Amino acid sequence: MNDENKSEFEYNSPLGSNSNYNNNIQSDESTSENTTYRYAGDPYQGTPFKSKKSKEKKKPGIFKKAICIAGAAILFGTLAGSTMVGVTYLGNKYVNKTEKQETYDISTVAGNIETISNEMINATGDTDLTAYSAMNVQTVAKASLPAMVELNGTTTVTGAPSYYYGRIQSYEASTSGTGIIVGKSDTELLIVTNAHVIEEVSNLKCVFVDGSSVDATVKGSKSDQDIAVVAVTLSNISSDTLSKIAIAELADSDNIAVGQQVVAIGNALGEGQSVTTGIVSALNRSITVNNVTFNGLIMTDAAINSGNSGGALLDASGKVIAINFAKTSEDGVEGMAYSIPVSNVKDIINSLMSKQTRTKVNADEASYLGIAGMDITSAYTSTYGYPQGIMIRTVQSGSAADNAGLVPYDIIVGFDDQTVLTMSSLTSLLQYYAAGETITIDYYHLEGSEYILKSAQVTLGKKAS
Repeated sequence: MNDENKSEFEYNSPLGSNSNYNNNIQSDESTSENTTYRYAGDPYQGTPFKSKKSKEKKKPGIFKKAICIAGAAILFGTLAGSTMVGVTYLGNKYVNKTEKQETYDISTVAGNIETISNEMINATGDTDLTAYSAMNVQTVAKASLPAMVELNGTTTVTGAPSYYYGRIQSYEASTSGTGIIVGKSDTELLIVTNAHVIEEVSNLKCVFVDGSSVDATVKGSKSDQDIAVVAVTLSNISSDTLSKIAIAELADSDNIAVGQQVVAIGNALGEGQSVTTGIVSALNRSITVNNVTFNGLIMTDAAINSGNSGGALLDASGKVIAINFAKTSEDGVEGMAYSIPVSNVKDIINSLMSKQTRTKVNADEASYLGIAGMDITSAYTSTYGYPQGIMIRTVQSGSAADNAGLVPYDIIVGFDDQTVLTMSSLTSLLQYYAAGETITIDYYHLEGSEYILKSAQVTLGKKAS
């Protein structure tokens, strides 16, 4: 790519104009890292590795030599575990009911649109509402805001080494992003957001349209698609709040057109939900952020700011056509924000909604995988031909990884049907799994000069004290 075609792009964060985090992080210290995007239609480099029978092969090229100088490996044992809360079904469907099962009635955005439109007809006497373009935006916003939530939490930020002590300093910072209520089961309210909004975030809270706040739990995420689903226990939500929130409808985004008017809603700057409007500027765009390439994106000139990540891009009927997640950060560039089309990730959302809800485990349930590894980014993939993921550098003898047959130069790409591309995301994910649990790890194994996709059952061990 020529330098003239390069642009800088960011997840929306106040850590600096070129920050890598899409959720809003509020702190006194900041860091920045430039990333690039490109307009291309080539195959997506971070495609999920789902098939356990796949015979796909990857040639490593000369990368093995480069590994020796790539940097120190990160030795880790992961803390994880789970508290089983129950299995939920997709969308608005209910699980098998038991006797005396409490029900929760929640309105829908579509129902809100109909109610508001009828009120407008009664007020104006005009049944042709298409003439009121500004009022249509107002209607979409009024009907859809109850389906949007703030997702707030805390994260550990690592700063530069201390000038006086020579140590790397870390501190707690608050984070904020947006979520969209997309369904419920008999026990949980289900919310879709971006994976980066909830990764490595503690004390996750969901704030509803009426300002009430409830603890939230991550059901699952796909970091290579930047999609996650969060659950809130229905019994923890007051009846008054339940009467004020709504469930959004995920639309078919295959039929949207350039020039189509859209509305964006999100928790901009962590200050609560706000509404912006614009048009669909372009379709099928591609950008690369944090070394992961996203294809088939919608570009819009609707203002997308820090904290908008995970929020909705809505059509004229109030349906969610895309999930907002990034914008350009290059100086002098305006009106270039990007959203993930719902049609691209609908199956992933449904799959994550059906997963078991987990919570972080206690220290006495800590588990240990027993590997040291390094991230294989998309830059290495394009240069050396290696699969993108986590390359194992060493495996501790007798560890869970060793017992499962994992060896150095294997590249981990999936854990318990969730995509993992970095050590940090794997470490964060495994906090929810306890020692003794058996899960499936998807990985590429080097056979001769080619990588072949495989899977292994791994029983998580416990680190020796």
